[in-house]
Amino acid sequence: MNSTVIARFSAILGVTTSRTTCARLTLARFYAAKKGRKSKSSSSSVSIDHDLAEGLVDLEKLQSAMESAVGKLQLDFRDKISTKILPNALDKIKVESQNGKDKFILSQVAQIKLNNGMFVVDMNGSPELVSQAAKAIKSWSLNFEPTMDGHVISVPIPRVTQEYRENLTKIAKAACEQSKQSIRKVRQKGMSDVRKNKKGRSDDDVKTVEKMIQQLTDQFCEDTEVLLEEKTKELLRK
Repeated sequence: MNSTVIARFSAILGVTTSRTTCARLTLARFYAAKKGRKSKSSSSSVSIDHDLAEGLVDLEKLQSAMESAVGKLQLDFRDKISTKILPNALDKIKVESQNGKDKFILSQVAQIKLNNGMFVVDMNGSPELVSQAAKAIKSWSLNFEPTMDGHVISVPIPRVTQEYRENLTKIAKAACEQSKQSIRKVRQKGMSDVRKNKKGRSDDDVKTVEKMIQQLTDQFCEDTEVLLEEKTKELLRK
């Protein structure tokens, strides 16, 4: 995709990570439409009218929540579900204390090194968090199998085989579905707000706002499918 076009859209939308993501996906929808793939929301679309929705539902908040779900999926695809493991991949993993009251960033409580295809996580500075850190690493990526030896955690990087790639595509598909579920929960909350606040509003207004919510839901769910399609091609080298 032309980087100049993406940069132009990003400038228009405000140059934040989430907005840039939204611009890229909007362009992807456009090119998909040119190839003949129909959008679920394109047949009888309505304009997103925040003024009309005011008093029925906070449409901006709803849209932002859906956008965040897509952004999280994109980050997961980049950082977690990939054949390319970066040296700082474990740095931002959150480690919960045993009593569950405190959370720590792994790089702040451990020394992390990547040597010969293995992460070595030295927890000598925070020995009480060793088991919790190992659990956090395992939860962060199902492909990692951390082992503990005293205050040191070893995390071998899996060898990239075709089977490994196919397994990653299954994990990517599950992550995509989870993202869609998050989007649908936002939709459900939005529809509930409309029903609670519809007193005094015309049926046409209510139906139009409900249609806006459904349209946003369809669009953002389609965005997750675009991301999944691109990620699958990357993982399987198609």
